[in-house]
Amino acid sequence: MKKKAIITVVFAALALVIAVLLTGCGDATVATVNGQAITKSQLDREVKFRYGSQAGDPGSSQYKQLETQMLDTLITQQIINAEAQKRGITVSDDEINKAIDQQKQAAGGADKFKKKMSDAGVSDDQLSSMMKDNIYFQKLLADVTRDAANVTDQQALDYYNQHKSDGTFQAPEQRQVRHILVADQATAQKIEAQLKSGADFATLAKQYSTDTASKDKGGELGTVPSQNSGFVPPAFEQAMEKLAAGQTSDPVKTQLGWHIIQVEKIIPAATQTFAQAKDQIKQQMQQDNQQQ
Repeated sequence: MKKKAIITVVFAALALVIAVLLTGCGDATVATVNGQAITKSQLDREVKFRYGSQAGDPGSSQYKQLETQMLDTLITQQIINAEAQKRGITVSDDEINKAIDQQKQAAGGADKFKKKMSDAGVSDDQLSSMMKDNIYFQKLLADVTRDAANVTDQQALDYYNQHKSDGTFQAPEQRQVRHILVADQATAQKIEAQLKSGADFATLAKQYSTDTASKDKGGELGTVPSQNSGFVPPAFEQAMEKLAAGQTSDPVKTQLGWHIIQVEKIIPAATQTFAQAKDQIKQQMQQDNQQQ
């Protein structure tokens, strides 16, 4: 559910008022929803807490833009809270504490999170209120969209048949790829010679590769499309495309260093069957229904 889209019409008339109110000083009230005031200090606190140094300097155009967006969010949250309470939705202290623990982990630990709170001027009570607001939204979203999540196999099959011929379920050619990355050409040539003498690729990757994400997996990079693979160095993809299944490249130079690439398997392009696509279709239809 895209909150921005939902509130566009509702708050269009507030745009001018918001712009005028944000030019005020002190702890002025910048909006009132159902008798509940949103103050300038609350708005600044939320901007600083959510965006940190990325918010820019107060008074800058970037900061003012984030202020306007955050005010929309806070107004929406007040409406959400009122509706959640109307439906009898509650939030427990345990739920709030769990949400805070998740925030601490995301921030890199309790100390970093404490600094984030301090920089934004957020107290423990204010943090709890923020977390409570977030949980209200999640619970209301689940309550509103509960029935929309039900998609039958027949509905998914109908969707599949409607789109089967338009390429929606066409899976591109894919390759299972692995590589060894080293810093210099001499090392790459040394590894190449060992591979030609029958050495095991995975063993050499674990021994020599400087790619920490793949070396312990024997250089495995997973299964990727043969074209538009997402590999950043274009030279890597160009070398990979030239290889047949089971082939290994000569040393390939990119801005990252020297690669030796091996294509383990090529999976031909094919149209997914309904059985293969069913879960994906259901998930997409559920998301579409929930957003609506």
